[in-house]
Amino acid sequence: MHQRVAHELDRALARVEEFFDGVFAPLEAWLPRLHAQLEAQLGTGRLTGAQLAALVEADAHAVLDSADRPVYGAGYCASDAVVSEGNPLAWWQGADRGLLASSTFGPGQAAIDLVRLEWYRVPEATGDRHIAGPFVDYLCSNEITVTSALPVVVNAEFVGVICADVLVSALEDALHAELDCGVTLVNASGRVILSSESEWETGDRYPGVDPERGVAGLAAGAQLAGSSRYPFALVAAP
Repeated sequence: MHQRVAHELDRALARVEEFFDGVFAPLEAWLPRLHAQLEAQLGTGRLTGAQLAALVEADAHAVLDSADRPVYGAGYCASDAVVSEGNPLAWWQGADRGLLASSTFGPGQAAIDLVRLEWYRVPEATGDRHIAGPFVDYLCSNEITVTSALPVVVNAEFVGVICADVLVSALEDALHAELDCGVTLVNASGRVILSSESEWETGDRYPGVDPERGVAGLAAGAQLAGSSRYPFALVAAP
């Protein structure tokens, strides 16, 4: 029984990892082009938000047009080293590929401090890819979202992140068959992303998770399979 459950967990985890590999693939394809563009552009000074949007629009649309993953939004959030004024987030989303309005980012107390958000600060701190969420994306979609992010580095300096959003509803549709075996997908802190168990909803803290240790605290009391590449794990129903 234990071996069968372990096999099911490993199989389902491989499918989840494959899904996110596919989300990151167009971001990884974009990264060298963006690096070359920024290196050339920054040689003459920083950009405005409008110039940034014009620079990256085609590649952001290419991420959105990736046919094999349900990507809802994509774009580049630049650091102060890149943008001198205007919107540092060049972001397109939805079926109409609409550009996120620059008015979202106002001055003063109402301004959203993008660098504090998980999908920005973790890649900045680690220099590695990251998956943030689930969270309600009040900034862009107002939907429960998972954001995949890659750091952008030019001349050894961190200059922001390129990202792709997948709505949790779309993730559930894409992974329904693989996760319909009594398992729950949780993030590193033990928050539920998806579950085939009706008692757990997205955002719930999975029972038994130590707030300090996160999902690692489940290892002694539950059957789980943790990803070595992404900050999540699959937990079998007790």
